Parts: sequence; structure tokens; C-alpha cells
Amino acid sequence: MRKTLQSFILLLFACSLLGGLPSARASHLLGCDMTYTSLGNNQYRVKFRLYRDCSGITASPFTLSCRNGGCNATATVSAPLVQQGVPLAATPLCPSTPNSCANPSSLYPLYDFTNYEATVTLPPGQWTMSTSQGSRPTIANIVGSPDLYAEAYLDNRSSGTTTVANTSPQFDPQDIPIQYVCVNQRTTFGFSAIEPDGDSLVYALAAPLASCGTPVVYTSYPGANAGGVFIITRSPLCILEIPGLTGGTLFTPTLPIPVATDTTGVCPIKQGVPYFGLNQSARTVTFTPNVYSPATSAADGRNKYQVVVEVTEYRRVNGVRRIVGRVRREAVLIVINCGTNTTPNPVQATNQTPNSNTGTINTADTTQINVYSCNYSRVLVNFTDPDNLRTPSAHQLLTVTLPSNINTDPSYLAAGDVGTFTLSGNGTENPRGVFFFQPSPSQVGRTIRINVRVEDNACPVKGLQNRVIVIKILRGNFASAVAAVGGSTLLGSAAICRGNSLSLQGRVIRPDSVRRLATNTTQAQVYTYQWTASAGGTGLPAVTNVQNIAVKPTVTTRYFLTIAPTLGFAQGACGDTTSILVRVVAPPVARVVTNNAYICPGGTATLQASATTTGSPAGTYTYAFRAANGLATADLTKANPTVNPTVTTRYYVTASGSAPTSCTDTASVLVRVLPGVVANFTTADSVGLNGQRTNRPPVIFTFKDASTVTGLPQGASTTYKWTYERVRDIANNRVSGTETTFGTASATPGPLQLAIAGYYRIRLTTLVSIVNGGVTTTCTPSVKERIVLVPDLQVPNVITPNGDGQNDYFKVSTVSTTNSKIEIFNRWGRKVYEQANYANNWGGDNQPAGVYYYLLTASNGAQTKGWIEVVR
Repeated sequence: MRKTLQSFILLLFACSLLGGLPSARASHLLGCDMTYTSLGNNQYRVKFRLYRDCSGITASPFTLSCRNGGCNATATVSAPLVQQGVPLAATPLCPSTPNSCANPSSLYPLYDFTNYEATVTLPPGQWTMSTSQGSRPTIANIVGSPDLYAEAYLDNRSSGTTTVANTSPQFDPQDIPIQYVCVNQRTTFGFSAIEPDGDSLVYALAAPLASCGTPVVYTSYPGANAGGVFIITRSPLCILEIPGLTGGTLFTPTLPIPVATDTTGVCPIKQGVPYFGLNQSARTVTFTPNVYSPATSAADGRNKYQVVVEVTEYRRVNGVRRIVGRVRREAVLIVINCGTNTTPNPVQATNQTPNSNTGTINTADTTQINVYSCNYSRVLVNFTDPDNLRTPSAHQLLTVTLPSNINTDPSYLAAGDVGTFTLSGNGTENPRGVFFFQPSPSQVGRTIRINVRVEDNACPVKGLQNRVIVIKILRGNFASAVAAVGGSTLLGSAAICRGNSLSLQGRVIRPDSVRRLATNTTQAQVYTYQWTASAGGTGLPAVTNVQNIAVKPTVTTRYFLTIAPTLGFAQGACGDTTSILVRVVAPPVARVVTNNAYICPGGTATLQASATTTGSPAGTYTYAFRAANGLATADLTKANPTVNPTVTTRYYVTASGSAPTSCTDTASVLVRVLPGVVANFTTADSVGLNGQRTNRPPVIFTFKDASTVTGLPQGASTTYKWTYERVRDIANNRVSGTETTFGTASATPGPLQLAIAGYYRIRLTTLVSIVNGGVTTTCTPSVKERIVLVPDLQVPNVITPNGDGQNDYFKVSTVSTTNSKIEIFNRWGRKVYEQANYANNWGGDNQPAGVYYYLLTASNGAQTKGWIEVVR
């Protein structure tokens, strides 16, 4: 848990401060600083500024002493410090008598400052310049009343043949080091210094000096016991430890005033973190004083605290970094009770120009504004007082004080090279300032610090807020070229396929850049555009002074775009050039193969797509097959789809490279479907051995192929296999035969001779096959079958139809039906019997014994003649 520890320490501090302080001295010399300026030829003008309480006596004359070699060295150069003009008023509480020391309140005196100067010659050496006088008034954080001592350091020793001359940092006159601060209110005071030589400055909090090398002695930090802890409660015991206090109890340079403390932890021991923060960048100190003792007189020292800021100056001389100067500013912070009056709000800056990239950062002690060269922006600075927001009837008026030369001084807005500033409503409840920025490129890298003082008109104690506006000027790259590829944009580089074109677009990163016209209005900036190509580059169009162009390079080319504004100041310096590299890449070579160049009807083949390219980038590829016979929709984007065409089909695939090139190439592969085969054959009439038709085994059959095979590709072959198998006997009973091959050489086999009566299955198996790439593809065979009959005609020549069951009938076959027509004739040629499908049932039919003649005609027309004798 964190909280601000204020009230209980306030009581402890107040009690500790009520007694034991020495009486005030008459000098009232409160603060000072000393700086110097190089005049050339080892001559330096030294400036001493003294801050004092107007109620004190006039200071005695001051003498500048210069010693070479440290505090123990004897001063070898001295000169009187001559007062420059009359003392100037500082921080009037109420402007009853401007620029005077009139005192509006016996408890809150006014202060002034006096400038003194001396010119001295300082040969190369390590010089300490100083002056001192009298004693300080009573100060709460310093023991006794030591002398007021001011000093500055100069190291102007030569380095080899390099002579060194230095002008010290110059403190901003806006920073008055006599500050009234309200108890329990956050306060910021500034101590910015301008460095004319461009040296590096390091700021630090230091102890006041009583003499050269002798810091003052700090008093005890009020409320702390000998162990450096604060007792919050005694029953139960709860203490607060604040690490970092000198000796555990004394004020320090970094904690020179009682301030509010953030606490962590829980009782019985809490840790305190007092906040007295130094901001190196803004050159400010921010804190919240939390102790005030009711003052008894203007000379009362219990609420006054000495604070010192030391500025050390570094420079590289012949490559060696060394300290070339040091100056100090002693300030006095006077804690007062502002009652219900609240200090004005911190300065709030807001960028009013969209897309200008101007950034504003408002913190507790700083307002930072980042602006870009050659770019216009308008920044509103708002000054408000919380008292007016909380109590509208308060009507507190705010006075804003800035450097009077803010617009013209090269250290500030440089007569428009950085911008301009206007302040309106000063002295009203809500003053407003407006920065119009359009920095020249020559200002890039600068950091400008502007001290701002905002005070209200509450009496007898004003609310006061010190603020530093930090302006950083950055380089504004306000042009860019991009390439449009498939609706997207690419920065810096793009790649296209050889033979393709590409759209290049010129852009102004801040297209709303405007200038301020004489009429105090704004208008859109107008730009010129010019495209060029690198040496050896190609592809520029005929017109190149437009914002967008289309290029068609044949080789990798860098295209440059120069953009220049046509309105506003510094036009010749505010152009910008950008470029984009367009890389021309070789298109890919697509390839698609199949594992089966020939498939059988109903079969499948796998396609495999790939793409390669030469050069860089290699890229990755996606594939798109055209919808075709035997290709499923889900497989159109696969690199290896499976196809099952019903007819011979050519498949096309397009390989597309990955962005940014997206180059494409198309390849194809033919998948052939082997033709379908329909097996068929015809059977010739059966004949006997004599070549004539016969009903008697052996029988000779002949067959002729009638299979259908069309469109057979080159290299394919058709295979035939002829077989026979006796499947039933002559009585049509199933028999188990053996399938026997009788022809494979050609489509038509040789004659087949069968001697055993019965039914035979003649089978023709036809198939197509092809060898491709060493792999044989054989399709499912087609089969045709026919049944042929081998009769068992065996004609007897005698029958004895006497009813004894032995040889009673004329049987020509073992089956009951012969499927043959029979005709029987007597010896005189008269037909005595005829039957269309003879059933072996003629037994003489009451014909007399004798010889008869028969004629058997088979269904195939074969005729058998003979005689038969009937014996009775």
C-alpha cells in the first residue's frame, strides 16, 4: 500500500522548528550565481548575480578572486565586480507597485536581484573564480549563518596545439531562484542554462558552499530521531524509515527540504521514499513540500530552504573528454501556506494537426513537443487554474510569462526557422498559446527549452507554477514510394516477373501538411513529383512528373521519387527523395507428371505438380488445376491430385509464386485411358473329319474373333486366350471338366476337334495392356462364352421289336431326344416314318421284317444315311 505521509510529519516538523533557530542577520543575501563569457585572447567577462530580500541592508561591494590550481592556491587575478544598473524586482506577490520592493505583506517580503560584472585575463590553466560576503540570513536547512559564497570553474588549458576558450552555461533569466512554494502542493521550479559552445551539460544537486571546497553544515531533518526514523505511532509502535538521509538525520543536497513521502510496507516498520526529483532533460526540480510553520516576520527563516544546482560542462579536446567548466546557482525555496488557493495547472499542449506526427507529452514537470522538419503543425497550449474549475466564482486571473524574445531569439524559435508563438488572453482566466511549427531542416537535432511561469492573482499569496516546454526537432521524412501488387502495397522493395508491369505510387506521409498564409489561415500543401531510374535501369514511362506511374523493367531497377513542397518557407530545403527497388525475377518453370500415363477404364492416376526458378527469390508456389474430366473440385488446388478420367484427358496446372512476385507458369500432362475391349466371336458349323457336316464325333469346330477394340495407342497390345471345357454330358448332366487352352497366338484360333459327346463351353478372354516407363498396365479382361454340342450319333443296323426290352427300338443316340429329324423308307422307297425331333422311339411300327432306309438331318443340316434291318 502506498500513500502520502503529510499531516503527522507536518506536526512533528512544526514543533521542531519553533525554537532553537538563530536570529536573522541583516544582510539578507539569499542566493547567487556566477557565469562567464569568453571575449577572446584569454579575456573573460564574469557575471555575478545576487538575489536578496528587499527588506535587508544594501550589500557591500564585491570583489572577484581568481585562483589557478584549486582552493589552496593563492588568487593571482582579482577585479572589482561592478554593479550593472539598478536592482530588478523578482517575484512580486501582488503588483501594487511594479518593479519595486514595496512590501504587500509583512510576512511575505519581496525580492530583487542585482547584476555585477568584471573583465579579467586568465591565461591557460584551471581557474576557480569566486566572490563572497557577509553572512546568509537564517535558513532552515543550514546550521548558523555562513558566508554567501559564489564560484565558477574554467579549464582553459591548451591541448597540444589546440587552444581552449570556453563560455560557461548561461542561466535563463526567466528562472528566478527565489521561489514561493505552497505547502502540500506539487511544485516545479526550473534552472535551465543555455550552452553557447555546444558542450555537453550534466546537472546535479549540490550543497551550498561557505567557502572554496567547504560545504555548509546541514541541519537535522525535522521529525527524525537519532536513528534516522520517524515515529508514526507509539502504541502500537509504528516507525517510518527514510533511507538516504545524511547520518540518518540530516538534510542532503538531494533532499534539502521536507517533502511528502511515499510509503511502502506495513507497521511496525514502513519504508519511506521522499520525492525531490531532478529532471536532467527538462532542467527542473519537482517536489511537494509538506512542512509549514506560521511565520512571525518576513525575516523568519523557518520556511526557507537553500537549494543548489551545479552544471558541469564536458568537451572532447583532441579526442579526450574533459571538464572545461562548472557553474552553480544557489536558490531559496520559501514554503508558504496558500490556504485554499491552488497553483495553476501544469501546461497542457495538444497537437491540432492530424497526421502531422507531432507528439505532445504532458508530465508533472515538463511539456514535451516533438515536431518534424518541413512539416506544418499547430499546437495549442492551454493554461488553467483548478480554483476556477472547482469554484467558478473564483475568477482567478492567470499571468503567463515567457521569454520576451521567444519568436526571434536563435535559442528559441529562431525568427520562424522553427516556428512562431502567439499568446492570447493573458491576464484572463484561461490564457492560450499557439505554436505554429514548420522547422527548417537546418534545425534538425535541436532541443529547445522554454521556461514558462504561470501565476494567479490570489492575494496576499499567489499560486505559482513553473514549467519547461521542451521542443525537440526531428528529421521529417515526408515522402515515400510504394508498389501496388494485387491490391496491396509494398514499401522499400518489390519483385515482379519478367515482362510484367507494376504500379508505383508516390505518397506524402503527411498529406495534410499546410503553410500559414498571410491571412492567418491554412491551405493544403501542393507538391511536385519526379521519378527517375537508377543507372542502367529500364521501364520508366514517357511521363515521369506525376504522382503515380506504371513501370515495366526488364532488369532489376531502383526507382527514385523526389517530392518537393511548393508552398511555405524553406521550400528549396524541404524536398525529400525516396526510392523503391523493383527486382525483376525469372518466371518459374512449372512441371506436372503422372505416375500412370495410361490407365484402364475406371482406373486412377496421380498427378504431381512442381515449379522451379532460377535466381532469387526462389519463392514458394501454389497450384491450380483446371477443372476437367475426372478431377474433383476439392482437388483443384492440390499439388498432387488423383484423377479418374473416363476418356483420354489433358490436365493443365498453373503454378503461382508467393508474394511479392506472384509469377506464374502453366504446364500440362496427358493421361490416356486405354480403350475398352468387348470380347466376341462367331462359330462355324461343325464338320466331321471329312470336312462335311456330321452328327457323329469326332467333330471339328472353327471360331472367328469378333471382339471390339478401337483407338488402341501405339505400343499397346491386345491379348487373346481361347479355351474349351466339357461342362455337361450328352444327357445334359453337369460334369467336371478341365479348361483347356487351344489358342493364344492370334485373334482366330485353329480348328478345334472334339471327340467326346457332350456340351462344351468355348471361352474367349480378350485384354489390352501397355508398357510405359518399364511399368506394364493391364486392363481388366473382357470374356465371351458360347456352348457347342458334340453329338453322340451311333446308328445300329438291326432291331428286334419283340417286347423283351432288348434292342426293341431304333436308337441313334444315348439321349432321349436327338434334336435331329428322322425319315425312314421301305425297300420300295415309300416313307413309312417321320419325326421332327427324333426321340429314339421307332420300333418298326407294325412294319414287316425287312431292310429299311433312314435319313437323319441334324439341326445344323448335317445328314446321316443308312439302313436298318427289322427282325421279328
